[in-house]
Amino acid sequence: MTKTIKKILSLLLTVAVATSTAFSLSPEANAAGASVVSILGTVVNTRDYYFVNGPVCAYGFFPAELTTYNVGGKKVEITEFGAGTCTELGTNDLSSYVGVTGIYTGRIAKSTTAPYTYSFGIMSFTPIENTSAQAMNTYLTGLGFENTVSESSPTEWFIGSFAYNHTVAFSYHTSNGYSGEITAYILHEDFSPDFGIPTFVPGSRAKAQQVAKMLSQYGAGTISKDKLIKYLNSLQ
Repeated sequence: MTKTIKKILSLLLTVAVATSTAFSLSPEANAAGASVVSILGTVVNTRDYYFVNGPVCAYGFFPAELTTYNVGGKKVEITEFGAGTCTELGTNDLSSYVGVTGIYTGRIAKSTTAPYTYSFGIMSFTPIENTSAQAMNTYLTGLGFENTVSESSPTEWFIGSFAYNHTVAFSYHTSNGYSGEITAYILHEDFSPDFGIPTFVPGSRAKAQQVAKMLSQYGAGTISKDKLIKYLNSLQ
């Protein structure tokens, strides 16, 4: 790895941007009649994650893997849900599930308010061990990335990845295994920066996989520069 590339990745991991958003959510009502799905993921405290003051939905849900779901006859990739309970779970309080990874079963529906486009009404839960860096490493390798993995524990790890003759740079760092810091950059052939995310953006593991997939598609020439720039800008 050249000093230039190391410097770029270092610069991408220097400043966090806190998002302030007030919203509410009623997943149980919104999910009525929706099909039941089971998703590997983690419940999060939305207020903590989005650094929000004021009225907010208490919980979100971060899927561990990027997946396409069928919602209302439309196929969509969902990287982060708003979360609540359906009556089958027997509680409206998900506080004991925060930070817990497992197979969550419930119904997906459209959300009524930002920042979540979709909500997940949870019906049941089966705990499993949190997945390590290897799952992300396998996903990135499948996209053609050459990975550098640094793993401190099953829940804290960093992956720096390059593809297409080192003109595509991606990294992801997590300290809890389910959310972390995402960087993405397109480099010229001399490794000088072209465009990307100037610092980093927070996101679920599924969102990190989506970013890596979009970068790979640009490197392969299947999406345009304008489309990738628009996508990366939407994350910031």
